[in-house]
Amino acid sequence: MKLRRALPIAAVLPALLAISACSGESKDSGNGKPKTSAKSSPGSPSAEEKADAEARRMGAMAPQALEKATLSGTSNGFEIKKVAQADVEAGRDLKADKAECQPLASLAGGFTHLPAVSVEHRSLEPTEAKNATVGSMWLASHSPKNAQKVMTDLRTSVKECPGGFKTLGLTYRAVEPVKAPALGDEALGYRITNVIGKQSVTMTFTVVRKDGVVAVFYGVNMLTPKNSAMPEAIVRAQVEQLG
Repeated sequence: MKLRRALPIAAVLPALLAISACSGESKDSGNGKPKTSAKSSPGSPSAEEKADAEARRMGAMAPQALEKATLSGTSNGFEIKKVAQADVEAGRDLKADKAECQPLASLAGGFTHLPAVSVEHRSLEPTEAKNATVGSMWLASHSPKNAQKVMTDLRTSVKECPGGFKTLGLTYRAVEPVKAPALGDEALGYRITNVIGKQSVTMTFTVVRKDGVVAVFYGVNMLTPKNSAMPEAIVRAQVEQLG
């Protein structure tokens, strides 16, 4: 099915690509995600070394550690693939028309509203034909303090934005909390509907924090929208992978 195949690839920015689905650096750390450079002067630290040092300073998980802790391959009925950087960047800096809705708008674009030290994005495509839920996940490494604030602000946003918001000419509506699995240090879930033209796409987000890592799982099920949440088994597998 063509739509089903397109969804996971576009999971980072659900509303902009087809009618489906497809995170930077903590405020503590200054100027956003560490930028890599092709060359470094002899004797000077590499971009990776700088990023690791910044992560240690903040008490965040280092980029290489985060990559190793992110699921890949096949797990619990899903094929997990790294998302191309160009697709990841497509959702950066989405701005909501209402300030209180910004945490929701940022997650809709594949980012946390507080920039992360490092982030890993993966697409999730079911390996079984009978499973119509597709989507993605991304892990954002923050300082513990910022990770807690991400969750607090997101809960507030869900409560204050039941009618939704607009961003880049896109309309998101009908924000409602849903039950989240009791995993990690805290977790929350919500469902939101994206309106594209005359068609509505219902998306379910499951967000889990473990220490300073915020793991976001996003799902779409075009056949049964209320079944669009990623199964608890895949969420649990990722949380356990974090150690």
